[in-house]
Formats: sequence, C-alpha cells, structure tokens
Amino acid sequence: MISTKIPNTPFSFSQFDPRPVGRETNEEIFGRDLPVFGIEVTIPALAVRCVANLDHHGERDTVETPAACSQALDCDLPEAGAILATVRPDQDSITAMAVILNRSTGRTVDPELVSMVDELDRLGPQAARRDDRVVAIARKAADFRTPIADRVAWVADLIAGDDKTEEVAVLVEARNREFDAAKAASNVSLVSGGRIAVVVSTHRFGTNLGYQEAPVVVAHNPEMVVNFKDPSQGSYSKFTICRWDSNAAVNLSAACVELNELETAGSWGGQENIKGSPQGVSSSLSLEEVVAVVTRYLG
Repeated sequence: MISTKIPNTPFSFSQFDPRPVGRETNEEIFGRDLPVFGIEVTIPALAVRCVANLDHHGERDTVETPAACSQALDCDLPEAGAILATVRPDQDSITAMAVILNRSTGRTVDPELVSMVDELDRLGPQAARRDDRVVAIARKAADFRTPIADRVAWVADLIAGDDKTEEVAVLVEARNREFDAAKAASNVSLVSGGRIAVVVSTHRFGTNLGYQEAPVVVAHNPEMVVNFKDPSQGSYSKFTICRWDSNAAVNLSAACVELNELETAGSWGGQENIKGSPQGVSSSLSLEEVVAVVTRYLG
C-alpha cells in the first residue's frame, strides 16, 4: 500500500501487508531510508525493523496494558520525516497516529476522548463508557476506501476539539442501520458462563454482534455465499471462531488443530485472532461440536 501524507505535516502514513504476497509492499516501506515508527505492528519480523513500536499485544501484555493511543500521549515523538506504519488501521492505531501528529504540531489532544478509544480497543464493545465520537472514530478508521492520511487527519481534528457533530451523527447512524440489519438476520446466545458468544447469522456483521456480548465468538453462517459476484453458485455452511484481541483468554490455534482433526471437508485456517472452516465447502461439523472444542481451550 502506498504511503499517504498530510500536507504541511512532518510524517507520512503507511499500512504493512501481513500476507505472504505483501513482502514487496513492506520492503518498499522500509526501503525509503526513512525511520519507520510502528503502531500496533504485531508481526515480529516487521516490528523489529521499526525504530519503535507502540503495541499492547506482546507476550507480557495483558488486558490492562495501555492501548497504542494511550501510549502515544507520552511516548518519544518520531523524528521529522518518519513513516508511521501499522498492520491494521483501526480505532487504536489511527488514533495513536493522530495523537502523535497533534503533539508534533503543537495541537491540542483531548485525553478523555483518547482514553475512551483506549477502553474500546482493550475491552471491546463491553467498555463501560460510550460516546458517539468513539463509534465515529472506529468507523472512520476502518474505512479502507479513504487514504490512511485522510483518516488520521480527521481523527486528529476531532481529538483537537473540532466540531464534527454532523459527521459523527452520520457515521453513527450508518453503524446503527448496519447493526439493526445484522440483528434481524442473527441469533446470539451465551455459553461457558458468558465467556463465549454463539452467533448464527447470515449477515457479515454477525461477529460484531457477538463481540457486543463476549470477547470470544463462535459464528455460524449456514448460508455463506460461495461467490458474492455470482450468487447462482450457491451457498455453504461456514464457521468462524475469533477473539477480540490476543489478550482474550482462549487458544484459537490449539482449537484449530483439534477442529482440523475432526473436520472431513477440508482444512481450517486463519490468523492469530480469527480462524475459519474450509472455504467454499460446507463444514462437516455441527455448531455444537465447534462450540465444545473452543470451550475446551478457554484460558
């Protein structure tokens, strides 16, 4: 992904590509002979090449470890010309970039708003404090159609105190419409003493609904479309097991190993915090079997 820059500011902003095919993109970022300042760079091979890395997902970190946006409030600032890079643009990484940008240019930072973003990132939707601005930041940060620099600039203005009431309202309303549609197409229940949310849903936001209830989600889409561009190709039974972040107490990798031992339709796979049943073919497992396996690997 090409870096983007905000005019008259000292930094540029980039996104690493965690996929094997992303090597060229990542080398291009490091190949500019500029310091790369990491923000939630969770891939060790990339993190060690950054001059610094604000993260809270390391082996010694816990749910109490401050999120990157909070760390950005008092970290040593990158030198002028540095590239601020992350693996996953989200509310935490984009807000951290915005905090660093404002501090470096002498602008105000609202620490209370940053603290609420921190709580959402660490605790998930179950965070006690709710604020429409945080919802708006989360949606703006995840808008892949908008260049990273523009997302950072928007959040930087918001945490500096700019009045974005109308824009925030539009973003929140869009989020509410999507969640209402998801709820209409979903059934959510809790198991394992409320530690796992089980979601049966045909909506793409099914896992998001689960996170409203628990940090670990088992989602089942009984009618996952094989090809969204050609619905005539039919559908299949798809499972997703996921956790809010690496501090959620469940070993998904170990669960995936056992699920692969039970699965006859193909291979389960995925990234650290999200695993899925075989692509394009119905899983041979039942929802009850998948839930039982994940339950065994709760910490």
